[in-house]
Amino acid sequence: MAQKQDVADKATDSSTVDRRDFLKATGAGAVATGLPGYVGFQGNVTLEVWLSYYTEGETKKKYTDQLVKKYQNQTGTQINVTGVPYTDVVTKFRSARAAGNVPHLVEVMTRPGILAGGAGMVVNDLWESSSLADKTSDKIMAGHRVWGSQSTGEQGNLVTFPLGFRPYLSAWRTDWLEQAGIDPSEVNHKAGSLHWYDDMPGIYDKLKQTDLGQQQGAFPDTTGMKQSDEEYMSLYIPQHGGSKSGVVNLKGTKATIDSEPARRAIKMQFDYIDQGYFHENSINHGDEESTTLHWSGQTAVNHIQDSTDLWGDYLEEQPQAMKNGAYTWGLPMNAGTKSALAWLPALGFIADGFSNQQEKDEAVKFIEWWVGDSDRAVKNAKNLGFVPVAPQQIQNEDFFAKTEMHKEFWRGAAMKTLKQFEPSVIPAVPGANAITYDIPRSMHQRISQMLGRGTGLDEAVNQATSQAAKEINQRLQQSQ
Repeated sequence: MAQKQDVADKATDSSTVDRRDFLKATGAGAVATGLPGYVGFQGNVTLEVWLSYYTEGETKKKYTDQLVKKYQNQTGTQINVTGVPYTDVVTKFRSARAAGNVPHLVEVMTRPGILAGGAGMVVNDLWESSSLADKTSDKIMAGHRVWGSQSTGEQGNLVTFPLGFRPYLSAWRTDWLEQAGIDPSEVNHKAGSLHWYDDMPGIYDKLKQTDLGQQQGAFPDTTGMKQSDEEYMSLYIPQHGGSKSGVVNLKGTKATIDSEPARRAIKMQFDYIDQGYFHENSINHGDEESTTLHWSGQTAVNHIQDSTDLWGDYLEEQPQAMKNGAYTWGLPMNAGTKSALAWLPALGFIADGFSNQQEKDEAVKFIEWWVGDSDRAVKNAKNLGFVPVAPQQIQNEDFFAKTEMHKEFWRGAAMKTLKQFEPSVIPAVPGANAITYDIPRSMHQRISQMLGRGTGLDEAVNQATSQAAKEINQRLQQSQ
């Protein structure tokens, strides 16, 4: 199968080479070579690359080292990788920019805000002349265009290239389902996306009546989205028909946390906690807490952001349960709109990092080599948890149907999410930590306090979201 796909890749490459050459000949490359600072060919290029996932364990680090070494041996291009933890990348990048010593490429999956304020380089011409442009799902690129619009102020701009896709999926315990008389096909990827209001209450009620559901401390569900996480707003607001960038609009110029879709999303979480559908402490549960509860049988379903990383955790920590079919995998829920948070592993091009066209071209070649080849796409999935950017790679490569479990996760839940859902993304705006973490956390705390004093849910949510919107808009205005 891999050999057949290689042939398909070569056929695709042959057509895109002509297209790429045409674009360069008609201006995409030629215009850039006339920019100040371009000095023509100067020998082998060195690219400085910051990768945050590189700090997340020996497997990812070792694989990346091998990948980079192979590319360097084949091309002579030097790739210097620096591991910068996700929590440190904003501070470190700010310091590097102030010192005039920025890298060429920065992984921006969870911190796209660093590209704002002119830091990101517009790469539309580079993208259109790349072979990846013909392979990558348009839905994936829609999220990248949101980042480009927000970070540059111009709709349609791109400042990033994709490395992969990490969808937001649901994992169900089959023992809970069996006790409730629910066939897995009624909730997993075969059922499609379940509706938060039309479908889920009936399912939750059945799960609550099981022996597992009657145990102390057991609940059908927990959100996996604690109050301080930007993921919560970037998932539930779009699902309710709101901004596909959560708490701000797609231009990154105005708060949307006080919109009606946002208020419905926030009220749902509090309401479902009150009804016993969500764990009583859901608002303080991140994905680690939710996964621990799921493994111990205290919840029936786990909504897993960063699904491919957690898939690896399930395989490693629950190997026998996975082999025995203890879990089944489904799509994200919806509240009328099929849009859901997608982590977008990506490399942002840093404007001040590039001094000539040759460096830009070499950066594109490196990413094409890394992401576009089907064999490496499989290895990226195995070692980094990146769902391939080309749906055809998932369909054609044997790894993604290695077992029924693999087939259900990759070709079922992951590929259907990629095809059926519009990705929503965390915003790429200055001051993102305050806008997506601090302010929403204070808002949730304010709602909880008001409810404790007897204020009604509608009034508490309306007041708290209005205050949060004012604070977010102040931050946005300060950055403009």
